[in-house]
Amino acid sequence: MLPPLVSFNSVLDLKRAVRASGELSKLEDKIFDRLSEAGLPPLVSPTVLGLILGVSPKLITSLANHPRRKYPYYRRYKIPKRAGGVRTILAPRTYLKAVQRFILKRILESQPLPKYVMGFVRGRGIVQNARVHVGADYLLNVDVKDFFPSVRTEHVLKVFRRLGFPEEMSRVLSFLCTYEGCLPQGAPTSPYLANLAFGKIDEELVRISEKRSLKYSRYADDLTFSGSEPIEEGFVSKVDEILRSHGFNLNAKKIKLTRPGQAKYVTGLVVNKRVQPDRRARKTLRAMFHRASLHPRGFREKAASLAGWASYVYSYDKALGSKYLNIARKVASA
Repeated sequence: MLPPLVSFNSVLDLKRAVRASGELSKLEDKIFDRLSEAGLPPLVSPTVLGLILGVSPKLITSLANHPRRKYPYYRRYKIPKRAGGVRTILAPRTYLKAVQRFILKRILESQPLPKYVMGFVRGRGIVQNARVHVGADYLLNVDVKDFFPSVRTEHVLKVFRRLGFPEEMSRVLSFLCTYEGCLPQGAPTSPYLANLAFGKIDEELVRISEKRSLKYSRYADDLTFSGSEPIEEGFVSKVDEILRSHGFNLNAKKIKLTRPGQAKYVTGLVVNKRVQPDRRARKTLRAMFHRASLHPRGFREKAASLAGWASYVYSYDKALGSKYLNIARKVASA
């Protein structure tokens, strides 16, 4: 990962270098200061980004214009989806990935996300997402169709504009983070940008949820609503209407409403009384760790995997997770 301000000891040194290049107008000078005061990299032009990263501004422009080049800066491959079909992954090549990581660390991750956004946020995950809805009588799960591809370059452009970057630089940043007009699955910037671009929609969904005394959370493209009273029949249509107004669509095949007496799942975890995997998964984990405790040497090659599963269990059940972590350590040292 490229460190911030690679070639400069201070923002003032950077500003002197930009002035020396002759590319800092009076307006850009003010924007430069405003961005710096906000704790953001003062990117008023591709030249500034090039100076910060220690590369030619022409490379920055080339990376931003990749859709029009014969050889784009992405590797394309496909992976199978859990529910069937395939997902296209676009992995940025070295130079573009370094620039995207800089944008992620220095710009995007400096923007806090609301407590109801659970995916792609440090310290939050599927367990925290499920915990919001524990004990609810009524639970509604819906899914946003083609989540990343639905976040268009225009959405990303608005994110950078809202942060205060000048129009042309916002455009360059949005081109650096999108491919063929949308967020590429595989770019380090895509998850956080998707969360930021979805912000206005989240606010509207929270508003209609609070009016109905419903709790709301979102993990990536999974939207969950829960409450103690029946969820009105037209609520899904209202959610769909909000999504459509912003260029997104519901996945009609993944709408599920559960009522009292039914098993309730949020991002794959049962939330009827407390957060935990379903009975089959718990049984499988129990058997695996039991065998590992009896024959630690036989599981030595799976020590890292056991530690991962033990940490997962610890996230929702500290006592059981601690027991499994001890078994994983025993295996690792066998």
